[in-house]
Amino acid sequence: MLDKKVEKILITRLSAIGDVIHALPAAYALRQKYPEAQIDWLVEAKAFPLVELNPYLDNVILLPRKEWREMLSNDIVGAVKSFFNFFKKMKQQNYDLNLDLHGLFKSSLSGFLSKPGLRMGPADGRELSTLFYQARVEIPDKSMHKVERNLHLASALGAETEEINYGLKMTPVIKSRVSRLFEAEDIDRNKKLVAINPFTTWESKNWFLERYFQVANALIKTGYYVIFTGGRSDREAVDSFIAVDDSSYSNLAGKTDLEELTEIYKRAALYIGGDTGPTHLAAAVELPVIALMGPTDPKTHGPYGEGHTVIQDNSLECIRCWDEHCSRKLQCMKSITVEQVLRIAKKKLND
Repeated sequence: MLDKKVEKILITRLSAIGDVIHALPAAYALRQKYPEAQIDWLVEAKAFPLVELNPYLDNVILLPRKEWREMLSNDIVGAVKSFFNFFKKMKQQNYDLNLDLHGLFKSSLSGFLSKPGLRMGPADGRELSTLFYQARVEIPDKSMHKVERNLHLASALGAETEEINYGLKMTPVIKSRVSRLFEAEDIDRNKKLVAINPFTTWESKNWFLERYFQVANALIKTGYYVIFTGGRSDREAVDSFIAVDDSSYSNLAGKTDLEELTEIYKRAALYIGGDTGPTHLAAAVELPVIALMGPTDPKTHGPYGEGHTVIQDNSLECIRCWDEHCSRKLQCMKSITVEQVLRIAKKKLND
């Protein structure tokens, strides 16, 4: 198949935000190998805005799984029709290749139903996904970082590059929206901005909010401006912050979309947070990151690239347990101190 001319490629990486970010460099690698090909990406709603920023793709296709799930509760016939109509249109694209970077049942089934000429995916794919592949790519090292793993999968199509390019291209419209937000929030742009993202999707990956607040106040006292980021559900908790100077921080949790968050991180001097999508977004735009990690492995899931620091207590027996809900009273996160974070933060900010 690879000896033939490749005109249409479909990349599949559906979710989550951090994992999609780790996959973005594969689009650049494939574009270098196939400059004239149509390269499309199939993704779910949450990460759709980030993939849409990528200039190395021709089309970003939204897989409406959430919409189908909601329809199933009151309109089963409509949901089934929508499902088959979607994949009927996908088949009409006549893709030569489908590269599944996700390696799950939902992603491999999507590729199968799109009927490309060749379906490829990781040989260690889960949930019976490998049954849907015509070609399986062996992963030589299970401890590869996710960015490197995705590039290895792309290299099976001859797409090899040493350049890590996420393709997060900001438009004038996005920059303007953020500038207006900064004006509305009265953010002091004469001070260095420190972004703090206190929450993750796992209870076990969260550091303690009061410690984030201590770090924030110490940085404010030193002359920095702190911006809290996060989702809408995080806003109320961050509102409990009692600042030493109310004019030196803003709570932007729930006030930005992913595009605006990307631009905000481009304007900041430092990021502090746990293992979550915004952490990987900050690393992708080359913002220095301090990542506070416990149950997950920095080697595979830490901030990728140079200039980042992971704080993790490797002396604990339970470290990197991969448990979403901790049964050990969050010892790994308790072991990370405010003093550790501040010492590293001040060093990075003064460099």
